[in-house]
Amino acid sequence: MDHSNGRRSFLEKASLLAMTTLPTFGLAKESFNTNKQHYPNNPDDNANNYLRLIGSLTPRTLYSWFSGHLWGIVPGEAPKALTTLQGLAKSNWDVDGELLTKQSFDLGFFGDLENGELLQTWTNPYTNEKVKPFPFMYGGGPKTSYGPNGKLQGDKVEAYPNTWVRSGNQVWLDEYGSFQFKNPLQPEEWPHSSAGEELLFGSSTTYSANADELFDKEATTCGNTFFWTAINSWEPWMRMGQRPGFVMWRATGRKIFDVAEIPDAIKAYVAKVQPNYFEDKRPWKGRRSTYSSYMEARGPETKE
Repeated sequence: MDHSNGRRSFLEKASLLAMTTLPTFGLAKESFNTNKQHYPNNPDDNANNYLRLIGSLTPRTLYSWFSGHLWGIVPGEAPKALTTLQGLAKSNWDVDGELLTKQSFDLGFFGDLENGELLQTWTNPYTNEKVKPFPFMYGGGPKTSYGPNGKLQGDKVEAYPNTWVRSGNQVWLDEYGSFQFKNPLQPEEWPHSSAGEELLFGSSTTYSANADELFDKEATTCGNTFFWTAINSWEPWMRMGQRPGFVMWRATGRKIFDVAEIPDAIKAYVAKVQPNYFEDKRPWKGRRSTYSSYMEARGPETKE
């Protein structure tokens, strides 16, 4: 998930110019403000606060670990918890001229509902078919760029969210979005794995942080906890075809600065599927997605 989050994720928008610069950030003089009072809804500080919350104002590699459940939702039935899930998002933050950039490498697995262990096979409760779950993986594509006014989207700038909520010394920020795109797995070629000609996706992430850390003008990053929900078309490995319904991802996670803090289960999984994940800044070359990897691994389908 791009969190990198994510999710991916998991996660990016933009606000207003500030007055001075972080020397280590390498921005022009009129950019991220670090000298004014930090407080929610102060537009001069919004860019700093947002980037400190989701990532870092200086070059470094960060991780976000998350765990939760995958749910199934079909019309006329109560939602079903299908599997557990656990993932890790690696984000490399760098400086490129007057911009911050982020490149993400995310991976994870689906687990047994009883013990959370990696699922080798899974019986689909909707079809009673025994299938092999396919792990999720994303990242390695073009870097995301962040300026003092927002995230760059081609020739447009998408404003950072500014809907901060504070209770005592705790601060929350919500992000959400949705999109629709052509399914790489078209029904004609993938009658069982394809959910349809178009894929639908929507997600919402709520970040929470300590106000003293978040608004510390000397800090370049801060800890966070996040709550992530995503809704999308059926996962291809479920082999639901074009049946009505969708899956919901629900997970909780946190930003991690020290690899030693990452839970053993996900570290063991990473060591198995991507042994160089922690050692190499870019653990794989080129862009990866679950859909393209699934197509390569599972091959074309035939109608039965």
